[in-house]
Amino acid sequence: MLNERLKAALDSASALPPEVQDKVAAQIESALRNALWDAQLNDPQYDDVIRELIAAAEQEEPLPFPKPEGWTEADDEDDAK
Repeated sequence: MLNERLKAALDSASALPPEVQDKVAAQIESALRNALWDAQLNDPQYDDVIRELIAAAEQEEPLPFPKPEGWTEADDEDDAK
């Protein structure tokens, strides 16, 4: 069930051109995914899983920062200065 504010916003969006409506819909979908992600991260039932993911990530070797094509050892020396 939609509250009045959301109904009004969607009604306003219905007056927009279709390509703009698509952009608005994409933004709403993104906001919903983010809200779900935030809710799951803050849900105590996922604490153990999150701790396991953190522990696994801490055990991995960090990847080296990618260097631009044509980067040489001389560039590394210049970068260290």
